[in-house]
Amino acid sequence: MEFVPPSKRYRLFFDETGNGDLAAAEKAPNERYLSLTGLVIRQDRHDNYVTRRLNFLKESIFGDTRAKPLVLHRREIVRRENNFAILRNERIAREFDARLAALVAEGVTCAFTASIDKLEHKRKYVVWQYSPYHYVMECLVERFVKWLTKNGHVGDVIGEARNPTHDKHLRRAYRRLYQRGNAFHTPEQIQSRLTTGELKLAPKDADIAGLQLADVLAHPAHRALKISQLRSNRRKILVPCCPIF
Repeated sequence: MEFVPPSKRYRLFFDETGNGDLAAAEKAPNERYLSLTGLVIRQDRHDNYVTRRLNFLKESIFGDTRAKPLVLHRREIVRRENNFAILRNERIAREFDARLAALVAEGVTCAFTASIDKLEHKRKYVVWQYSPYHYVMECLVERFVKWLTKNGHVGDVIGEARNPTHDKHLRRAYRRLYQRGNAFHTPEQIQSRLTTGELKLAPKDADIAGLQLADVLAHPAHRALKISQLRSNRRKILVPCCPIF
């Protein structure tokens, strides 16, 4: 695909809640579900407005972070650990939450969450089992492609790097989807909307704003979808598409 300027390119920033371990699904109820949440942000808006606003928020709440960037991590935020201990002050915590929510509402175009019941997946596919993580990633990207097509946009996908083996297999699964398509999109349809067949992965310390927002929102989105899934008593993969806030 020819070069597309950032003002016309959308990027899907994703993060997971849970893991792809099928064996864990039987041993621990809390390990049964895996979700990926992706935030869609126009690239020029992300690189300028969203990144600048998030950096300003960090500096005004946590102090000067230029020497050593502060990367948002939901688990530490919730536990008020390490650099986030200042959030034990309720007034500061309320200010942080409100400003972060406002940034998401203003900066994120839309969001998708894909979730899978790993226990049901294992029971259904006894002989051959597609990696739950790769399956959910494919569903998430498929939904992103559908959104790009509907709105006449193009874009790419980025997630957080984990370890060399995991990253290699995930890139391979993404490349396979790009080259072969799936039941919902032909290869030509996917390739006309995704600017590259290579999945982008970046380490946490790269301090990428979109990945940090995805980290913060992934668990709440997972929990909301899990509750909805249990209430409806449907044991199939759910891939809703909705605007944030």
